[in-house]
Amino acid sequence: MNTRLQVEHGITELCYDVDLVKLMLRQADAQLACRGGISHEELKGLQPSEPRGAAIEARVYAENPAKDYAPSPGTLQIVEWAEITEGGRIDTWVHTGTIVSSHYDPLLAKVMVHRSSREECISAMHQTLVKSRICGPPTNLDFLASIVEDPQFATGVTMTKFLTSFKFSPAAIDVISAGAYTTVQDYPGRPTMGRGFPHAGPMDPLAFQIANLLVGNSRGKEGLECTLDGPKLLFLGPAIVSICGAPMKLTLDGTEVSMWSRLAIKAGQTLEIGKTTGGGCRSYLAVYGGFPSVAEWFGSKATSPGVGVGGYQGRQLAAGDLLAIAKDHLSKALKLPERILPQYPSHWDILAMVGPYEEGYLLPEDVEMTYKTTWQISHNAARGGIRLIGPKPKWARADGGEGGAHPSNVAEYGYPVGALNWTGDDPCIFPVDCPDFGGFVSSTTIIKADYWRLGQMKAGDTMRYHRVSLEDALKVRQRVNGFIDGVAQACSGHSNFAGIEPLGYSELPSSTSSGNYGKATVHTIEAKGNQPRTLYRQVSNQPKSFGLSDDR
Repeated sequence: MNTRLQVEHGITELCYDVDLVKLMLRQADAQLACRGGISHEELKGLQPSEPRGAAIEARVYAENPAKDYAPSPGTLQIVEWAEITEGGRIDTWVHTGTIVSSHYDPLLAKVMVHRSSREECISAMHQTLVKSRICGPPTNLDFLASIVEDPQFATGVTMTKFLTSFKFSPAAIDVISAGAYTTVQDYPGRPTMGRGFPHAGPMDPLAFQIANLLVGNSRGKEGLECTLDGPKLLFLGPAIVSICGAPMKLTLDGTEVSMWSRLAIKAGQTLEIGKTTGGGCRSYLAVYGGFPSVAEWFGSKATSPGVGVGGYQGRQLAAGDLLAIAKDHLSKALKLPERILPQYPSHWDILAMVGPYEEGYLLPEDVEMTYKTTWQISHNAARGGIRLIGPKPKWARADGGEGGAHPSNVAEYGYPVGALNWTGDDPCIFPVDCPDFGGFVSSTTIIKADYWRLGQMKAGDTMRYHRVSLEDALKVRQRVNGFIDGVAQACSGHSNFAGIEPLGYSELPSSTSSGNYGKATVHTIEAKGNQPRTLYRQVSNQPKSFGLSDDR
């Protein structure tokens, strides 16, 4: 048996209605039985007078068209083939989750279609290619679809030199350099996922949503989160983009361009997002149409590099990556007025709700220390946790009881995003990539309306907590959402930016000064019979456990 079949054998089988592999196996059996092989008469009877119809084969590879079709190893996060009818077939070894090695030929599949005429065959092949979907490393699916659309290919006059003159311009972004830490995110990420996986999503949801609105996307469409130092991107196709967030040096082909605006980029231009030039640490690149080749994972394209899921191969971007983009785009110029741009200071007054653990775990003086201290942001500040530098608590307990030896230990519970978590005596704020479950005390939780401010705090900044009630937390959230709604209306042309008031933070909510901000424990059911004592504790966002929430 010839185990390395010729590339054309599938086409032969379709046009001559024969199974070559089956014949080879029968031939081997006949030789082992000392019959010499299949008889000449039978083979002659299988031979039709002429081929039946027409067939085309397209070989699908994991290869990068922006890098001279170099092999592109990686994990195939989604493999979805179009339905094949009328005798066509797809010979493949891959499926969702297959890892394409760098050590072997990156051939993924042989796509074959068969029709009564060549014209019908070309049309069927094009539909098969454009309706198939492979997410993960770059493939040549679009390249193959472009070939079968080419007029010269349609005429059948395709010599061996055809590809030297064939021009293919993929709608994609070639990552020249990836910056300090650039990931694909969408909003709101995976807020109800749990099971050991973090929430994910943008650290600054305000700037992220506005960037999407400026280019004409839905608010939650996937985009790039750039931390401290952004990427250098070569656009192989035209695109409409916007960059919003902390001020960063931004150039297009070396010429400085504006953030918080809609930018039209031509094929062949290079966009470079440089280092931060002021307060804040993250900016967001939105591209009209998002990144269609990035796979969803449990309902979101957001990346959680710490656990290797979502986004581009479950990691931050790297040089050589290729991001497919949409071919259609808007063109009208648009820019946010300077007066309504969010501010990024070096000191942050952050609003928080008490709880879930406070009374009985921290001494009253520890609680007051939490809110009266001007905390410094440690150099250990990332998506998974932001360490604070400041005083240590004295604790109201000698140990953690059933939770553990240290007084910061408690029985495991669902961690709320934005919590101030005490890992021993060291405070750490839990952002969107924090653990979703654990056994350390969390004494206060940042309200959802201030997530965007939490996401812009960087090493060396200072911050101070201010307690607010649930009612005030909801009012502030309504104000932030109203601001985004106003931007959405202006970007869509239904209103203008003149009527939008900037987000002001000079005055604190009334509950901060009045002391009417509630307690961590909001309800208690005393023990009765076999029923243990039950406490209900509040948190300031939607937890994966229990409590009242300003998201309710």
